[in-house]
Amino acid sequence: MKTLKVTRLLSTAGVTAAAVLIPIAAAAPASAATGYSGCKNYVAWNGYLVGPKVSAACSNKAINMPVGGWIANPLCVTQLIKAGVNSTVASQACVRAH
Repeated sequence: MKTLKVTRLLSTAGVTAAAVLIPIAAAAPASAATGYSGCKNYVAWNGYLVGPKVSAACSNKAINMPVGGWIANPLCVTQLIKAGVNSTVASQACVRAH
């Protein structure tokens, strides 16, 4: 009798854990992809061609500062400028790469 109760308890705990953890695990990659494409979309929206150089630059994620929020990763900005993107557009795009 006790074995049946323990089995039910463990089954319930497993189902509950899965219900909580699966949405969290699924959300993590989506948020990462959003920032990467946010940077590329901003560059494209400003009239620039998005190719391999822009994609590589946008892969350098923005930096989350404890005070002040997100700032552009200097590597992202430098690589976008080398790819021919205006410095103001590059800075704003790289802030979106988080």
